[in-house]
Amino acid sequence: MNFSYGRGCKQACFLSTLSLLASISAALNSETCLGCSLNADENSPYSKYKDWEDAPASWEEYGHDNDEYVCGVPRLTVEEWEKGKYWQKNKPVIVMNVTEQWPAVDHWKKEEMLKRYFDADATMGEARLLGETGPDDAGHTLTPTTVGEYITQHMYDPLKYFFDRKLRAPQGMLDDCHPYPQPTRAYLEDEMAYAIEAPSHKKKVDPRDDIWRDHLAISIGKDLTGLSFHHHGPAWNVVIFGAKRWILWDHNRFKNNMTRQLRIVRQFDDAELADRIPPSDVRSHVLSSPEWIKYLYPSPERQEEIRAHGHDCIQRAGELMFVPRRWMHSVINIGDTVSVISEVGHVKGEGKTEEDFNYDPYESSDDDEEDDDEEGLSTEEKIRRRGPPPQWLCADENPTHPACIFCRKNPYNPVCGDEFIDGEDSSSSDD
Repeated sequence: MNFSYGRGCKQACFLSTLSLLASISAALNSETCLGCSLNADENSPYSKYKDWEDAPASWEEYGHDNDEYVCGVPRLTVEEWEKGKYWQKNKPVIVMNVTEQWPAVDHWKKEEMLKRYFDADATMGEARLLGETGPDDAGHTLTPTTVGEYITQHMYDPLKYFFDRKLRAPQGMLDDCHPYPQPTRAYLEDEMAYAIEAPSHKKKVDPRDDIWRDHLAISIGKDLTGLSFHHHGPAWNVVIFGAKRWILWDHNRFKNNMTRQLRIVRQFDDAELADRIPPSDVRSHVLSSPEWIKYLYPSPERQEEIRAHGHDCIQRAGELMFVPRRWMHSVINIGDTVSVISEVGHVKGEGKTEEDFNYDPYESSDDDEEDDDEEGLSTEEKIRRRGPPPQWLCADENPTHPACIFCRKNPYNPVCGDEFIDGEDSSSSDD
């Protein structure tokens, strides 16, 4: 049997670690470069919106006032966040006034960013698809670009959004975000500060993959862009310009219940999207975050579930949103939005290779041929290379896959992640 379980996943929510949002990176370039000006066509959005704040923002349709019944996330000062070590807790929080001392508040204004980082390497892709495959396995759905090219030529294309974590973040852009929020800041002083050991392994593990580091992912996107439902390790996201709407959902509600998960994040049946999505696309259509809010969120079942076991919040410029481990979340930009993200275990990228852009993330897992460089390797070593098999594969599509069998028999093996410790039956009935 072919070992490969494909580069991407065809479910709305992939169950692997993923880094929040799109990464931009390159070497620091503080000099003004020729050609860094906005698009010369004064009627294009690239010229019309000189500052991030000038662009349209869908507040009327997608914004709200963070009513406690709707949002319900505690709002903390930086001092409260640090003193209480809230990153070690399993509840979302919003931290206020995080960027007061950040050079990015000036250096990342639209025209200033173009002067400083125009030639910085970046990647772009369609947000709803990138949320499905994950940033490391997006393949040819990602396109290489630069910060300047994206902002001046592609940013207002609805199918273009930054989302990647492999690129090298330039030191200049990292410096613009000092002082880092804790616990990321502590890593610069002591690499083992606030080290987090994977709690579900039930034994000591090498903590180097489970600590907050100093690598930052940088996200830039226009109004109504943002990743569809996904989850990953603990992470914080700081908005520098613009705003974001977050739908957050407690991991405990879906970790052993694939049926509930799919009922909330996907349509119940084709009728739910009738007359909204072309009939030929309904069954396979992955909803974008705005589509989910507009078409599916109004259902009583979904609203009651999010109200009781999740949060629906607006995050504004200068604020940090903390997302706990494995909490499902969907994000929408309201207006042109620039943000920076840190995630547990998120190491500095080493750059994209040509192969990273060439493969098909949706290639069939039924291909009979195995990668030549994996011939003769043990199942454990193949999982170590590819990552843990996704739960949807083991539960629904191919439960006899060698990787699924191995991880069910060896749930505490670190190569299998945490999903097989949480429970073997991912499609069990309601609690």
